[in-house]
Amino acid sequence: MAMGHLYNSTLARMAVVTWSFLIWGLLVAGQPTPEGFISIDCGISSDYSYLDKDTNFEYVSDDQFVDTGTNYNLSTSSISSTVAVQNYNVRSFPAGDRNCYTLKPAIQDHKYLIRASFLYGNYDGLRMGQDNNPILFDLHIGVNFWAKVNITDASKEYRFEAITVALADFIQVCLINTSTGTPFISSLEMRPLKTSIYKAANASQSLALYGRANVAPSATPVIRYPRDLHDRIWYPLIFEDWITISTTSTVSNYPDDLFEAPSVVFQTAAIPLNSTSLQFNFESEDGATSPKYYAILYFSEIQVLTGRSKREFNIYVNGALWYGPYSPPYLLSSPVHSIENLAVNRRYEFSIIATANSTLPPLLSAFEIYSLMFLTETMTDIGDVEAIVAIRKQYQMKRNWMGDPCAPKKYAWDGVTCTYSANAPRITAINLSASGLTGYISTSFSMLKAIKSLDLSYNKLNGTIPGFLANLSSLQILNLTGNCFTEPIPDVLLKRSAAGFLILRMDNGTNTCDNGFTPETITKKKLTTPVIVIVSIVPVVLLALAVAVCIVLISKRRQKDAVSDAGRSHTEEFLLRNMNLEDCQVQLESKQFTYLQLENITNKFTRVIGQGGFGTVYHGYLEGSTEVAVKLLSGWSSQGMKEFLAETQNLRKVHHKNLVSLVGFCNDGEHMALVYEYLPQGSLHDHLRGKIGLTRPLSWRKRLQIALEAAQGLDYLHKGCKQSIIHRDVKPSNILLGHHLEAKIADFGLSKAVLSDAQYVSTVALVGTPGYMDPEYHRTLQLSEKSDVYSFGVVLLEIVTGQPPIVQGTGKVHILERVKPMLNRGDIEEIVDRRMQGKCDVNSVWKVLELAMMCTEEYSAQRPTMADVVVHLRESLTLETSCVRGDSVYSERTGISENSDFRDISGTFGPSAR
Repeated sequence: MAMGHLYNSTLARMAVVTWSFLIWGLLVAGQPTPEGFISIDCGISSDYSYLDKDTNFEYVSDDQFVDTGTNYNLSTSSISSTVAVQNYNVRSFPAGDRNCYTLKPAIQDHKYLIRASFLYGNYDGLRMGQDNNPILFDLHIGVNFWAKVNITDASKEYRFEAITVALADFIQVCLINTSTGTPFISSLEMRPLKTSIYKAANASQSLALYGRANVAPSATPVIRYPRDLHDRIWYPLIFEDWITISTTSTVSNYPDDLFEAPSVVFQTAAIPLNSTSLQFNFESEDGATSPKYYAILYFSEIQVLTGRSKREFNIYVNGALWYGPYSPPYLLSSPVHSIENLAVNRRYEFSIIATANSTLPPLLSAFEIYSLMFLTETMTDIGDVEAIVAIRKQYQMKRNWMGDPCAPKKYAWDGVTCTYSANAPRITAINLSASGLTGYISTSFSMLKAIKSLDLSYNKLNGTIPGFLANLSSLQILNLTGNCFTEPIPDVLLKRSAAGFLILRMDNGTNTCDNGFTPETITKKKLTTPVIVIVSIVPVVLLALAVAVCIVLISKRRQKDAVSDAGRSHTEEFLLRNMNLEDCQVQLESKQFTYLQLENITNKFTRVIGQGGFGTVYHGYLEGSTEVAVKLLSGWSSQGMKEFLAETQNLRKVHHKNLVSLVGFCNDGEHMALVYEYLPQGSLHDHLRGKIGLTRPLSWRKRLQIALEAAQGLDYLHKGCKQSIIHRDVKPSNILLGHHLEAKIADFGLSKAVLSDAQYVSTVALVGTPGYMDPEYHRTLQLSEKSDVYSFGVVLLEIVTGQPPIVQGTGKVHILERVKPMLNRGDIEEIVDRRMQGKCDVNSVWKVLELAMMCTEEYSAQRPTMADVVVHLRESLTLETSCVRGDSVYSERTGISENSDFRDISGTFGPSAR
């Protein structure tokens, strides 16, 4: 029996649910709208609101939640008695790639149900919304994809629902124009949920509803508020070979019920007509993206069992045991759900089959099926968001500044430049030149703590120039040319500029408010208006000298036929071969040290803490007792210089919490060095096989956390930079650990930058560490991001086993070959590092082992991306965290955990032999 989307496709063998049930009286007259419920009728006038006659909710205009769009009424021929009043109007968004509703107030870290509805009804007279002429657009919750809206029936309501956690004091719902019809919306609703229910919805993933059904005859009304206090909508569902049993008795929830389904849902249940099994199935919405699904099945015994009567059954998914044997409790709700999600398949067959001990057939009360929305995008720092939104409001910006200002990158606001890190994107530059700004400079600019460049030129800003701009410690460029300021420049700004920390651009003491400029003349005026650049002369001279040196060196390289090789030093020769103008860019955040300073920092290079790719690493202290690591180039070998330049370039380009940060460098005569942050807990290698690991073995949870953070760093190298950077030497000794064992990727001496869209890059030589090297790269000299994935897979095996990739005295058998036979036998105890003493969730370990085997596939095309690896590791960490915290869910309250022995639905059941 095939089951499609419960909202958007026809249920096989299901009696048609008519709209008469939507207007079925719920007898709620006079009941106030629950606290926190937001109900929006999109497209009605701003001064209009009404009470819905079924729920008694007050529906309001969307004017207070969105700044763009146009209101339309449905065509009169599309409105009938079966159409809900919320669908009589729509708001349409013909302009802009992204238009967003801001649902506020919300409570940060609290959970909410979001529901959006769409009925086209030929509102624009274009007669679209047909199979041969669909309307397609995307829905986002905040910065992450939610659903694809595909309107193929103009008279049908399409409804989408999700459960999500508010990451701020608002939730944004965005409509994304995909150039196939104009996005529109009929209604939008937000319902607060208890944080204790739907635990699968968290800060890293949301749940998108695929289907929700109350197993009951088709004559049963649709159930929603007030019978469901969370206002979930339960549609009746029955198949031809199922029959219904019912009760009028109340079915209660346990105090710690994780879903709180209403009693009325349990008062009907289905049993098989002429067999001992109930079966239903559904198909994946999109086989191309293969979403993961999360299923909840609801049971309660509603018949009084007498004598030797017994109802007991097993639940199977695609032929594999999912849960059981199980006997539901009498008149108590008892949901069964997958803590680990259903594995990816195109089709999912659920079978509920009576056991041999059962005298009664199985039953089913209801079910919910969700697809997982992995929150791969990170919203902008909330302080930056609040600041830029306040700026937009104060100046009544006409630009389409909608949604998050930085994310996703594709929809970043025009005139706003951001930097991206694993924590949160930050606004680092704003260009509002010639934007028609009037009034004073907004105090909200003071909240942009990461801003480096602010251009407010050629507007009509007046009043005083605020001194708080000097308190923005990151601000390096401030352009206030072409405005109406009458007061002098504040001393604090002048002092900051004179100290060389700020480039300040202002008019030459004149009020230019009446300059009569137009947007078309801005470019000309910027070239002709006298400008005083108040800046310290010392940084300018240094910068000029650096550029001059680079130009001279490059010039020598281009004129090498005219230069005598005998007159060129080894150092100069190497630099000429390897430098270009990009190498000469000065990064202001990195400090330049002299060799004498390095001697002072390291106490004359007393304490050796490691051996880097091009030299020895020493421990040192900066002023203020900040610990650093100093890599000193050993001699002037060509290979060492190459690694020095590679590491310098790449550390300048990358900024991520899981990558080692560059503090500064030294290029003092014959002495070259890198100074970077010191990580006091050594390397992952030290903790797995070094002295530290012998005395303080890492727990499984901490190993998972380290693996996840290292994977995030590699994912950033691959996809977070303008160019993809392949590390080429991923191994435990290059994963360094901070005070709290936070992981950071180090040693970029062998890394290689490639074009982001390049699948492979040819190399002339093989580099890397034996045991971690990609076999495909070894054979072909074709390097790719998947080469790092292979190396990381080996690291994962080390994390699980505690063993090196190659053990001396074993015939140099690789760790893969040692682990595979034990995996095939299902002998997990032999695989796992004994120092963990069995203190780990077995399902979590299995997931990591499976991930490691995928990463180490022989052919790179079969390996996952690092982004996929990050997702899998997050899931594994969630499993382990749930195990540690005792969050496993108990179905019968008899001590049987619902995730015990649960694997996937593709025929594997673990922990068992593979």
